[in-house]
Amino acid sequence: MNEEPVLPEKLEKGDKVAVIAVSSGIKNRFPAAFEKGLEVLRERFELEPVTYPSAERDTEYLNQHPEEKAEELMEAFEDPEIKGVVAVTGGDEQLRVLKHLEQERLKQNPTRFYGISDNTNLHVYLNQLGLQSFYGGQLVSDLMAQEEIADYTFKHLEKAFFSDSLGKIRASEEFSDDFVDLTRDKIVDNREKFENPGWEFWNFENEVSGRLFGGCLEIIYWMLASGKIDTDKLEGKILALEASEAPSETEVKRWLMCMGERGFLQKFEAIIVGRPVREPLHGEEKTLEEKEEYHSRFKERIRKEIHRYCPDTPVVFDMDFGHTDPKIPLQLGGKICLRPEKEAVEFS
Repeated sequence: MNEEPVLPEKLEKGDKVAVIAVSSGIKNRFPAAFEKGLEVLRERFELEPVTYPSAERDTEYLNQHPEEKAEELMEAFEDPEIKGVVAVTGGDEQLRVLKHLEQERLKQNPTRFYGISDNTNLHVYLNQLGLQSFYGGQLVSDLMAQEEIADYTFKHLEKAFFSDSLGKIRASEEFSDDFVDLTRDKIVDNREKFENPGWEFWNFENEVSGRLFGGCLEIIYWMLASGKIDTDKLEGKILALEASEAPSETEVKRWLMCMGERGFLQKFEAIIVGRPVREPLHGEEKTLEEKEEYHSRFKERIRKEIHRYCPDTPVVFDMDFGHTDPKIPLQLGGKICLRPEKEAVEFS
């Protein structure tokens, strides 16, 4: 029987948090967004960001030195003055960092870790060490969020920083799936916002509880392909999946098909799925009708693959986490209860 994962000590106002580029760099490309994230940590959350050397590096350098990123992360966990680690942003090479990590240096010094996307690699690694972490709260784009969308994100980040549980979580009133317009010198957040119809509870008969595991769909697939996930430790958990930058229906099918063939999908009591971004960062602009059609096909493809591999598994669609805005920093490793009758989700 697996031991319950350790929740690192909650933060307090005035605590130091390490800001580390454990994936890509961002400061050289978008310094205004980088500085805005630091400002929010200081002024909105009253935390003291400590910028580590990697946060100043560009992506090319960081990709050439995964061992430096690993060492900084371990040093931050070991530093008694550092109470949390905030990732700068995502990327696509964090997988190469994992072999440079020393398990005991992290396990013996539990520290709260925040990030999404490529940072799924570290979330899974920490989960397998028996440590809880938070899928959200990285500098760009979470902590640089603006206006009304920021309120929902920051309300939940407040709990992820300063509490032991997210408690009851509810769907946001509105959302956006556009990307913030970033330049070197400014952040322009004039994204279109849509009314949120809420979360869809599908294939449920009763409420389901379990420890939460997961992150970005693509990264989970990469980790399985490279043998970085111990699937023996997943029985009875609830899987969280979300996709970045509007992957094609074919890509989603192939990723889930491989997960099913590995017996991965069948391990879980339920699955929660983040609302997809409906338009890629680099690509032709879609009409609202095209976005809605993509959204519908995305969910239908997931239903088809669940039906093929684990037809009794319930799913909650369109939850506010991942690459969507606003978002909840999911408490990975925390216990979550899915209540279909109340259309409610609660961490305990």
